[in-house]
Amino acid sequence: MELAYINENTEESDAMFSCSDNRGHLYEDMDYIPVSALSAVIWEDEDSYSEAVFDITNSGDLSVTKPIADVFMSFDPYGVAFLPNKLQCMDGLSTQQRYIIAINNELDVLDEDKSVIKNVIRHYDPKKHGYDVPLEEQKPFHSIIVSKLYLDREKLESYPMNRRHIFRVKGTNNFFFSSEVYDELYNIALQGLACGLTAFKFDVDDEAPRR
Repeated sequence: MELAYINENTEESDAMFSCSDNRGHLYEDMDYIPVSALSAVIWEDEDSYSEAVFDITNSGDLSVTKPIADVFMSFDPYGVAFLPNKLQCMDGLSTQQRYIIAINNELDVLDEDKSVIKNVIRHYDPKKHGYDVPLEEQKPFHSIIVSKLYLDREKLESYPMNRRHIFRVKGTNNFFFSSEVYDELYNIALQGLACGLTAFKFDVDDEAPRR
């Protein structure tokens, strides 16, 4: 079985967008709530030019151009929200038709025996972080360090196909796509409709790529 890694080409991109819209809570957590919006959710990076932003940009969730979103939506993936998106750049608001791809479909497919993952909890230290930190920001911060990532084939195959097209690996920050999604994306890339991507297939039994 093959899966696909599809992401922004981070080696060539300098974009660092963040949501400047008060609707981020609709899609940023992992509790999947089907949502829709008529007006675009704004992401902002005032250090980037709109024409230099790739067709996929990653800010935890993905912002993609319409041709790429059409490919993803055509598979009707479970637990993935698609919201209209605009990018606020140093030269103004982008004119591209883009969508946020919020991947809230988590699969418990981690091979815990082969993977090397470290959970780190950082606690608030007033001497290090300052005494004027707001109370809500003084909570312990949990992060995950993945040195090696392996997926469990049997666990993955136990899920229906609509959950395997686009998913996050539970317990990590990594997300993957089915080989079928990759094939359709490859077809539009040949037409010049998907640029600035890092995308390739890999065997599910091999070490999984990480961002």
